[in-house]
This record gives sequence, structure tokens and C-alpha cells, in this order.
Amino acid sequence: MGFLNYITTSDQLMGTIMLVFSGIVSIGVLIGTFYVSRKITKPIEIVIEKMNEFSSTNKVDESFMSHNGIKELHFLHDNFKNMTGMVSDTIKKERKLNKQLQEMDKRKVEFMSMVSHELKTPIMPILGYVQLLKKEELLGKLNSQQLDAVNEIDLAITRLQKLVQDVLTVQKIDLEKLIITNTLIDSEKIVNTVYNAFLPICNIRGIRLEKSISQNHRLFSDPDRINQVFSNLISNAMEFLPKDNAHIEIGARDENNKVLFFVKDNGMGISKEEQKNIFKKFYQIDATSKRKKEGSGLGLAICEGIVKKLGGKIGVKSDIEKGTMFYFTLPKEEIPLQNF
Repeated sequence: MGFLNYITTSDQLMGTIMLVFSGIVSIGVLIGTFYVSRKITKPIEIVIEKMNEFSSTNKVDESFMSHNGIKELHFLHDNFKNMTGMVSDTIKKERKLNKQLQEMDKRKVEFMSMVSHELKTPIMPILGYVQLLKKEELLGKLNSQQLDAVNEIDLAITRLQKLVQDVLTVQKIDLEKLIITNTLIDSEKIVNTVYNAFLPICNIRGIRLEKSISQNHRLFSDPDRINQVFSNLISNAMEFLPKDNAHIEIGARDENNKVLFFVKDNGMGISKEEQKNIFKKFYQIDATSKRKKEGSGLGLAICEGIVKKLGGKIGVKSDIEKGTMFYFTLPKEEIPLQNF
């Protein structure tokens, strides 16, 4: 019995010892695994942190690059270092290129300003002498051929004057120096003013001009600039109307607490592809060598610039052979009482 009790007690003791030993081994394995894991993951976490830092500042401190003798981490650090170098070089080149482009843009603006001024200076005396030549009592009577020649000069110099004025206006828009004089205005009065201004020329060309005003709206804006937008849109529409039954409608209506002005025609229409580009400077519909329509391609760009300056938006709706409607919306803002 004593021997059996000894054996039983020894087995229990050995089991306890083995259990304790297994627990110690397990804890050791866990500690070792955690240590090895942290040794690997900690440098990766630092790399991620430095990547985020680099994405924000474009700068990185390379002193953190410790790979702890692990080949994969060494490879990761080398790739990250190469990447930051390439990105930094690209950023430097981009900044240099942007600086060069800004300088070129500045010179372009200065050149446009100089050319426009130099062209504008001789236009007025040319126009003056053309008008004098047309008056018989001042410089004598012209025969029919001479009068035709003077009329051609008059048309050409008028087109040149319009081109110079468009270039100057675009320049002011680009430099954000376009002068806006806001005042209290009525949408009905604006439409009527434009209608009365274009009715004579439309009658001469056989164009039916109509106006549509569902309701009068008051807004605080610049009437001269709005008239300028209307004039450009109507003049543009007149160039693309059919020979027979030509029709233009202008008007204003309420549009989601804004005033929507529009110029609608029954002309040739504008394709969806061309609608994406028509507000770009110097872009012209049917810009081919056989193009018959005259113009600088600045009119719609000027309209867009003015409307944006007035705090509005401009757009177009058109279908081929079904006509076109240009429209622009202006906000009905609070009228500052101190101005009145």
C-alpha cells in the first residue's frame, strides 16, 4: 500500500510539474511571438506614419529607416526612399514649370494690352475721316464707286473696333478688373431696352423679334453689363438663322428664386459636342477654312465672364436643326438700403 501511494503521489507531482512547465512554455511562446511581431510591425507602422507625413508635407526624415536586420523591411525602406526622391523631384519640376507658365501668362496679358491699345488709338481718327467722307457738304461729293469703297472701309473698321473692344474686355475679365456698377433694376425694363435696340436691324434683315415677360422682377445688378450679354447673344444668334422665317425670342422669367434671361432662336442648332467648347475663348462653331461667319470667338467667353462677375450662371440648350436657347440666371439678392 505504501508503495502504491508513493507511485500515485509521484504521478500527480509529475503531472503538476508538466502542467506548470507547459504553462511557462506557452507564456514564453506568447511573449516571444509578441516580441517578434512588434519587431516586425513597429517599423512598418513607422513607414506608414512617415508616408502620411510625406503626403502632407512632401518631406520625410530618413533617420527612422531601421530595418532590424530584416531583409523585407530593408527592401521596403529602400523603395520608400526612392519613391520620396522621385516625388520630390517631380514636385520641384512642377513648381518650376508653373512659375514659367505664370511668367508666360503675364507676358501674354501685357502683350494683349499693348496691342489692343496700339490698335485702338488709330481707329477713332479713321472712323472720323470715314464719316467726313460720307458727308457731301464737308469733303465733296463721292461718285458711286468711291462711296462703295468708303462703306467697305466703314464696315471693316467697325469690325476691327469690335474686335479690339472684345480683346480689352477679355483682358479685364482675366485680370479680374472688370468694373461692375450695381443698381436697382427691373427685368421688364431690361428686356424692353434690348428689344427696342435690336428691332430696327431685325426688321431690316427680315427677322421676327419677339419678347416674353411673364412677370416683372426686381434685382440688384448692373444693367449695362446685362445689356452687353444680351447684345452678344442676340448678335450671335442672328448669324446662324435660316434665310426664311427667321425668328428670335428674348425674355425673362422667375427660376427658383432667380431671374432667368434668355435668347431663343430657330437657327441651325449646336451639337452636344460643340456645346462643351462654345464658352472657350476664340472657339468658333464651324471653325474651318471655308467658314463664312465672322467674329473673334470671344463673344460667348465675354458673356460667361460677365455673368460670373454678376454672381450668376450661363448655359445653353440646343438641338441640331431645332434651334438654340442661351440663358443666364442672376440672383435676386437683398437690396442694400444704405445705397438708396
